[in-house]
Amino acid sequence: MKSMPLRNPGAASPSPRIGWPVWLVLLVAALLVGLLAVKQPLLAGAVTVLVVLLAGVTRAWDRLSQLALGFIGVSLIGYAFLGKGYSYIGVAPLFVGELALALSLLALWRVGTVGIRHYRGLLALLGVFMLIGLISTVPYISLYKVDALRDSVIWLYAAFALIVAGLLLRLGWLEQVLKQYARLIPWFLFLAPLSLVLFKLFERVIPEWPGSGTPLLSPKAGDIGVHLAGIVAFLLLGLHQRFTAPGGRRGWQEWLWWGLLLVGCLAISPSRAALLAVLASGVFIILLRPRSGWGRPLYLVALILTLLVATNLKINLGGQRDISAEALVLNAQSIVGDSGSNSREGTRTWRLDWWNEIVDYTVYGPYFWTGKGYGINLANSDGFQVYSDNSLRNPHNGHLTFLARSGVPGFLAWVVLQLAFGFSLLRAYARARAARQTLWASLNLWIFAYWMAFLVNAAFDVYLEGPQGGIWFWCLFGFGLAVMEAQRRGVSLSETPVLSESALPPPTALPAPNLFKES
Repeated sequence: MKSMPLRNPGAASPSPRIGWPVWLVLLVAALLVGLLAVKQPLLAGAVTVLVVLLAGVTRAWDRLSQLALGFIGVSLIGYAFLGKGYSYIGVAPLFVGELALALSLLALWRVGTVGIRHYRGLLALLGVFMLIGLISTVPYISLYKVDALRDSVIWLYAAFALIVAGLLLRLGWLEQVLKQYARLIPWFLFLAPLSLVLFKLFERVIPEWPGSGTPLLSPKAGDIGVHLAGIVAFLLLGLHQRFTAPGGRRGWQEWLWWGLLLVGCLAISPSRAALLAVLASGVFIILLRPRSGWGRPLYLVALILTLLVATNLKINLGGQRDISAEALVLNAQSIVGDSGSNSREGTRTWRLDWWNEIVDYTVYGPYFWTGKGYGINLANSDGFQVYSDNSLRNPHNGHLTFLARSGVPGFLAWVVLQLAFGFSLLRAYARARAARQTLWASLNLWIFAYWMAFLVNAAFDVYLEGPQGGIWFWCLFGFGLAVMEAQRRGVSLSETPVLSESALPPPTALPAPNLFKES
């Protein structure tokens, strides 16, 4: 099948060549510097540095959209591979996430428009959601100062959705993003479980970012689980066949990647939220696309479970939970009921008690309309603090964080926005499937499954409140907006030959990272 680029016909064209006025200015500047060098060499040096800086700023301004989107991409990779450790690059209170947001907002301002024409309803809902968040933040800035701004990022990061959608549509980089994602999959499958094991075993000896108290490498099982869920959906839908180079595929490699993925699932198995996110993503794809390539992973799952049961293997990387068949069963039981495990039931009861407390003072209490606002430490205020340094600020449920801080209006704005986004993706999938546009349909399902994994993990952890979860989530949201908008515009995929699902080629392998390539 011929590969057609996912480019927007209205995307930005290449930067124009430097015109003669610019060359004339450079020539005059060079002559002035030459004359000054004879009489005032220091002044000539200063002028030279100034000209170089101005030239660099001008060049960067011309390519601001590319730089901003590239900065976001690098940051997403950093958050995925290093976890919380990457978020502390910078100087408080301006860390890498805030710098990316500022640069990207400047780039979007220069572009002048988000470019969404067919989904303005979603933009309106996003605006209402952010407005309620702003109203719940501003009155508390004078009281809580930096804490109010820090807590407000859970809704402020929604700006990344507008930025990513606007810049992707402007530059027409949809296919480039998908190719880069596919290229990074094998690296993540290999390094993410390894990083989690290294962190568990050597946390105390891993170097820390200066002044942060946070190790350079600080992954979490839930965060890794969300990205594994996205990879599961990507592979089941066969999208790696479309966005990887055919020359890098080998028949045995797909077995290897599914094996690494299952090893990753074992590494995150002590986390119920992580396992549930992966399971939800896989089941969703299999139900919507029963012909997806689920044979290999199902066989490997059965094989690994059989080995765990037969050998009674137990691996403990520190903490109260180990990796074993019994632990997997207890995790599954604790999600739906009483597992009989003290460690699991203790955290489950603590969560449920706190969640009930939030519902009581919002839905049935005095904070119905306003919530407690952004800035207050909810763990201290609600009486559920578990750390001596008061570092826990939010309940282990991002959805209820909106309820506690923005009240019922803010919670409803969040729920309606997410329901509308999910419905739009499913509607786009149905439209693409009816038109037999298989690639668009697969992209819609992949984004939905990935988005759902974020929401599942957010229901059990403080996830959307931090940059490693919040920025990733809203960037995916913006990517979904861009995909649906491009789909409605008929961007280049209309030129792709139409295939039914049964006519798709069988699953092929992912490219292996060449770890031993000679420089």
